[in-house]
Amino acid sequence: AEFDPIRWLDKALINLCSRFGDFQKDTPSSFSLSPRLSIFPQFMFHLRRSQFVQVFNNSPDETAYFRMILNRENVTNSVVMVQPSLISYSFHSGPEPALLDVAAIAADRVLLLDSFFTVVIFHGSTIAQWRKAGYHNEPEHQ
Repeated sequence: AEFDPIRWLDKALINLCSRFGDFQKDTPSSFSLSPRLSIFPQFMFHLRRSQFVQVFNNSPDETAYFRMILNRENVTNSVVMVQPSLISYSFHSGPEPALLDVAAIAADRVLLLDSFFTVVIFHGSTIAQWRKAGYHNEPEHQ
């Protein structure tokens, strides 16, 4: 039998959740993990879908390259490679982390997605209109 990393990750996650999770039988919504482990399933979700585990649509060279970079980098950068960071900027508050979800999109926000290999900047519709009007070039807005 050939090793299947996705199946192995799924089993490891199920074992961890069954051992350390709390739940009431026949009530799936009652499941909870301790606060220290609560983000782990989300991280595993992203790991399963990352280019480090899913090799479909990548050449062997690309797969080897991405895995080599993952092995060379420190933990902080490796975590960003697996689960990109999304930072939200608005006029009402300073920069703050945002969930990787469509709910993070708002008209008055700028989102910065850092996936280590790619950085994407998204301007909400209000911010995009301000940029189009050239407000960012005026001295009082710098």
